Amino acid sequence: MRNPGWAGAALIAAALTVTACGTGSAGGAYGGYGTPAGGTTTSGSQARPASPGPATALKTETTRVGRVLASSRGLTLYYYGEDKPGSGTSVCTGACATAWPPLAAPVKAPSGVRLPGPLGMITRPGGVKQVTGDGIGGFWHVIKIHATATAAATGQAAALKVTHTKVGRVLASSRGLTLYFYGEDKPGSGTSACTGACATAWPPLAAPVKAPSGVRLPGKLGVITRPNGVKQVTLNGHPLYFYAGDKAPGQAAGNGIEGAWHVIKIKMS
Repeated sequence: MRNPGWAGAALIAAALTVTACGTGSAGGAYGGYGTPAGGTTTSGSQARPASPGPATALKTETTRVGRVLASSRGLTLYYYGEDKPGSGTSVCTGACATAWPPLAAPVKAPSGVRLPGPLGMITRPGGVKQVTGDGIGGFWHVIKIHATATAAATGQAAALKVTHTKVGRVLASSRGLTLYFYGEDKPGSGTSACTGACATAWPPLAAPVKAPSGVRLPGKLGVITRPNGVKQVTLNGHPLYFYAGDKAPGQAAGNGIEGAWHVIKIKMS
């Protein structure tokens, strides 16, 4: 494998401080930087399979680069562009497999999420059954999940929540993650000014959703369609977003960033 790719992979892993493995057009899937992942353990440079068991469900996690595919333990998964999809083999062996342990089978897709390709499996030289996928390309990369995946797949409107944060009671997603509006958006324009890298840091809240039970919102909920087809929820014409820096309910680290990002405060009735 090319040295530049290996160096870049190590830097990505160190920067994100997560274990890794991936599906995509890379073919094989790998575990994290120096840490076992996906049901494997390591001995020297060779990963060995965990005991067979029922398939564990993968997850999606919100990270600073957006919503990504993760293991059942919530660890980010990656794929490697040097693998040849469909070849039935992995080029990540030896020291590479120590830093990027394979995601061991059996696994199943996250509930209500449409993956960018079908899951599969290859057998590594050591006997590890490694999960594979299809649909993306590059060196070492996360598997991004479109914001619409969960809501659109189920077709059911998730109820928003009210969460207590250090800045007060705020509107949050059905998972309790704080929601924001962007001062650069023009309410009622039907468009979002947050695209590209901005949309990675500030993923849109995907439709369908419904108002929290017994709560009077400061405006009406609506929907706009983003250029990529994502149906984004609006409030009083303002598109709503998550902040990738918020990792758990009750966090509101995005409030006030650049003087343009703001929580939606909910007054006591």
